[in-house]
Amino acid sequence: MLILPLTLTLTLDESGQLRMKLHTLGIPLYRTHKKQKRVRLSRYSKRAMARREKKAAKKQAKKQKSASPSEQKEPTPPHDKAPLTDKISYVTDLAATILRRSLSHARVRVDRLTVTVASDDAAKTALLYGAISPLLSFLLETLEQFSHLRIPQNAPIGVAPDFTSEQTRANIRLHFRLHVLHLLDIALHTLLQPLRHPQKQSKR
Repeated sequence: MLILPLTLTLTLDESGQLRMKLHTLGIPLYRTHKKQKRVRLSRYSKRAMARREKKAAKKQAKKQKSASPSEQKEPTPPHDKAPLTDKISYVTDLAATILRRSLSHARVRVDRLTVTVASDDAAKTALLYGAISPLLSFLLETLEQFSHLRIPQNAPIGVAPDFTSEQTRANIRLHFRLHVLHLLDIALHTLLQPLRHPQKQSKR
């Protein structure tokens, strides 16, 4: 069970639709896009529609009843809150720990990663192309340095300008693979993160 692989697939097509799918051993566990369900004509019969209307009316009446004013609760005494800078620092450290541990265990496969830069002005397109190109290189270098990166030989990778279009498009498909044991390791380091900053915790 602990060595069971979990794979997260991220797909972004040129229409701008982002899809995520979590699966293990070919069995889907979660997906953001669902297959279209077959239309059942029986759901639109007079009897079925009347049953749904009656159920909705009962739900609305129950909601209105629960919304009636209740007894006022005694105000809780104000307590000292941690400074905003400490909260931001804590959240940043926590996110960095999760990201660092996740990448160290993850096996990343890039099937495709292409960006077509475009805008309504040729000069702006050239500037965007000059900005996005190094960002893509930095992303791949980061994944290669902190994770187990694999790019198939025929995988399309790159950035290209398009001076005939007005909208930037991307075509991306990435796979992130972890084992259940790795998730437990990430959770353990996340829970132990507050113990590494006792001074910040004491201020709270």
